Parts: sequence; structure tokens; C-alpha cells
Amino acid sequence: MSGNLTELLARAGGPQAPNALAELKRSRERERALEPDELARIATRTGLPEATIHGIATFYEDLREPRGRRHIRLCTGTACFAAGAPQLLRRIAGELGVEPGCCTEDGETSLAEVYCLGLCHSAPALCDGGVIDAGPGLLERVLAERCADVAAPEPASMLERPVLIAKGDWSGLERALTALGPEQLLAELSAAELRGRGGAGFPAARKWQAARAHDAPVRYIVANGDEGDPGSYIDKYLMEQNPALILEGMALAGYAVGAEQGFILTRSEYPRAKPALEAAIADAQRAGYLGERIAGSDFSFQVEVREGAGSYVAGEETALIACLEGLRATVAARPPYPAERGLYGMPTVVNNVETLANAPFIAREGARSYRALSPGATPGSKLICFNERFARPGLWEVPFGRPLSELCEQLAGGVPGGLKAVQIGGPLGGILPAALLDTPFDFEPLAAVGCMLGHGSIVAFDQATDMRALAAHLLRFGARESCGKCFPCRIGLQRARERFEGCQPPVRGELEDLLAALELGSLCAHGSGIAAPLRSLIEHYPRELGLDER
Repeated sequence: MSGNLTELLARAGGPQAPNALAELKRSRERERALEPDELARIATRTGLPEATIHGIATFYEDLREPRGRRHIRLCTGTACFAAGAPQLLRRIAGELGVEPGCCTEDGETSLAEVYCLGLCHSAPALCDGGVIDAGPGLLERVLAERCADVAAPEPASMLERPVLIAKGDWSGLERALTALGPEQLLAELSAAELRGRGGAGFPAARKWQAARAHDAPVRYIVANGDEGDPGSYIDKYLMEQNPALILEGMALAGYAVGAEQGFILTRSEYPRAKPALEAAIADAQRAGYLGERIAGSDFSFQVEVREGAGSYVAGEETALIACLEGLRATVAARPPYPAERGLYGMPTVVNNVETLANAPFIAREGARSYRALSPGATPGSKLICFNERFARPGLWEVPFGRPLSELCEQLAGGVPGGLKAVQIGGPLGGILPAALLDTPFDFEPLAAVGCMLGHGSIVAFDQATDMRALAAHLLRFGARESCGKCFPCRIGLQRARERFEGCQPPVRGELEDLLAALELGSLCAHGSGIAAPLRSLIEHYPRELGLDER
């Protein structure tokens, strides 16, 4: 069905076709509810079936949640969970007289949960209308209606010459256009061994080469800015504070594969990201780095920013493409992969924004210089971020291969009262007890201890953390954010969640069977990946989980 809708959109003009999600978002901004008559009008304007429009309107959190004149969204992501968000949610609900997911009878106030606002360094956090606030005294400010925007942390780097926090200046694209050419640029990217920074670590050059190899009239570059991993705010920093570096990376990808159009998907939970990127696009166009015949060459490239509407799974590449097309962000089976058949049915490179932000350095300095940045097995550098439990939370650029203990203690200052465990790389990452912090920060060493590098977030849990409550939190997140496309994820996560929210102790054998079913049967990493942190908790904290060892 989704393939048929993509073909319909392609015939309607592809990127120029009316976008149903954008239409629904505009309608929701005008009205507090999407009525059937409005859905019918949007179906007529977009040329899509009414059932499809209804499906989109009921899929995305931003469209389906009740909304009062004052709409409060409290973050209950993992970093906020560690900072006491569940207790804060109950206090706010009680004081305002509205349950989460509901609106008061007079339509005045609504309350909702959200994952994640990207303020993990100042958690807990909430969005009150258009203001995003966080940190100590949050409850008092909410009740007094005096919330204020929280400032982003200043980034730092362990590198003598920073790569990812250095401002983009388009010198990499200039060198590619004047000295390299598409083939040599691809060769440099391949020699640099740049691995994807969005989670899977897939070689970026292989995606670019695959898209270039497919014969098609149009190719697209897609920057994945849908950083939904609770605990991570790396992409948020790049999009809001260093957007030119992402745009330059997109242009380099377009030059290498023969694409003239790029798209960035941002999260509605990051309301400053889209304006920042659009302002950077306008600056680049005025400077001649985006648009027609860039720097007097034959290469032309444009970028458009589109915003999601609240869906974690939209960060998966096939779901991301569906979201960009204005459809439900559900996962599609692969193959075909996006590099063969992606956005509007055309070959598409989908890279995380941090992955693309590495490309300008490689184009400017070459693969050898890039590989020299890190003593670890993985070349280059990585942005990491620390949550509020650390003494010095914030964002750092680090080389690969350094021990986690060095990062957590020397950079982030440790955890006051004692560190119990960390979760690395988002909600699908394993839980690492403090005793294993000598593990090097790199793809393979982390995988060897049941963890993943992922986005690069490092979420600390202090000694007061209830590990059974953490397991219930992770499974609740997984069940709430499942796209519902495959039944192992849709049903299995809910069944696993029930094991920890009931009065009876979870039976270890039953739980492990459920995790195996999720790993083997899920269509994407959302279902299969959630098993990793649960297996870590089972291995390291079986008594705290209260497992029945049958």
C-alpha cells in the first residue's frame, strides 16, 4: 500500500506534490482538533484517499494528542526519567487538575508526555506552548506560568583541531569542485572509512556509491535530523548551532552521487532547528554555495527542510522517507534499500546529520588527515553528550578508543553520590555497570559488552536508580513508540512491558523468549534493538529486577 502511495505522489510531481503531513500540521495549528470535514478537504487537496489522511492524522503524536489553549508537554525520556520526570509528571497533573494525555473540560489546559526535548543536560524538561524549560524549580515555574527557554551548553573538544564543532565554511565543497571531482571525492570518503553516526555505523561511502551506480533521472540526498533517542542532543546542537556544516556535507554528497536536491527532516520537539537551517540555507544561497551552478561549476544543489510531527520510528531510514513524503512513518521491508529506491521511488542517500558533518573535513583535508584524528579502530571523531546526572553535563567532541571511565570522570566530572550504570547510544543501547567503564569508546569494544555506540549519548544512572523501574520505563517507551507495522514489535513490546508493570515477578524464561522473538521477528531495529538493554539488566541486575528464575 505504501508503495502505491509513493507512486501516486511521484506521478503528482514528487517534491512538488501537496504534502499531507504538512497540510495536517497547518490545520492543527489553526484548530485544537482535526475534524472529519477538514480531513476530507485535505484528502481532496492532496489527491490521497480519505482513509490515508485519517491514518496519518491518527499516527503522529502531535496530531492526535488533545490540545488546550495552554498545551504542556513534559519529557519522560530516559535522561528525564533519571532526573525524576515520572514524579514531576504526577505533581504537575495533580496541581493543574489534568491527567497526561488529556485536556481539562473547559479546554484551557492539556498535558502530554514527549520523548525527547533535547535538554538532557538540564533535565527534567518540558515545553509550555512555545517555551522549552528545564532544571531545578521547574514545577514552580510551570504553576506560576513563568517558564523560560533554556540555553544550549557550550561544546568542547578533546581534539587540538576540532572537526565537528568548527563552523562550516564551505572550503571542503570548494576543493571538491575545483580539485577533486565526484570520483575522487568518493575515493577519499571510502579511504577515510567514515561510518554512519546515526546508530548502525554503516560505511557512508557504500551508500553514496550505491546511489550513484543506479541509473535514474533523479537522485536525492536526505539528512536524517530526526534525533529521537532520549538522552541525545548531538544532532540538535549541529542543526541549531552549526547548520552550515550539515548543508556543506549534503552538497558534497549531492556532488558525489549526481543529486541536485536535498531534504532535511527535523523533529517538532526541536522547534529551533528548522528556522536555524532555513536561515543557513538562505545565507548559503546568497554566498553562492547553494542554488544553480555553484561557484561557477556545472553543479547545482538545493535543500529543503521538512518537519516531523512526533514519532520516534521516523528516524529509521524507510520510515523517514515516508514521513518526508507526508505519509505515516512506518517501516518498510528491505530490500530494496533507499539507495536503489527511496524518496519518491528514486535512488536516495540517507545519512544522519552528524555523518554528513564529517564530509567537509574529508573533502578539504583528505582521508589520511581524517584517519589520524583518532587512535581507535574507527577513524575520525565523535560528538558525545552527557546527561544531567553528571557533575558537568554537556557536549564534547572526542576521538574514538578512549576508555569510558576517562570520558565520564575527566570530561563530565563523574556522578555525585556515585555512578551505578550508563546507557550508551540511546534507548536501544545496552546498560553498562560502573565496573565495566574501562571499555573503550568505539563500535566493536562496546558491542563486545552488549552495548552500542549509537548516537553517542551517555546517560548516567546514580545509585538511587531502581533498575526494575528502568526496565519498565524502557519497555513503555518501546511499546508507545512502535509504528505497529510488524506484530512482534507491536505485541511483543507490550507483553514484555506487562511483565514489569504487574504485581507478579517476571519469569526469566518467558522474558528471554519474548526478547528472542523481538530480535528475530521485528522488521526494524526498534523491536529487535530494545532487547539489548533488557539483556544487560538481566545479566547485571537480576535481583533488582525481581526475576522468577524459572
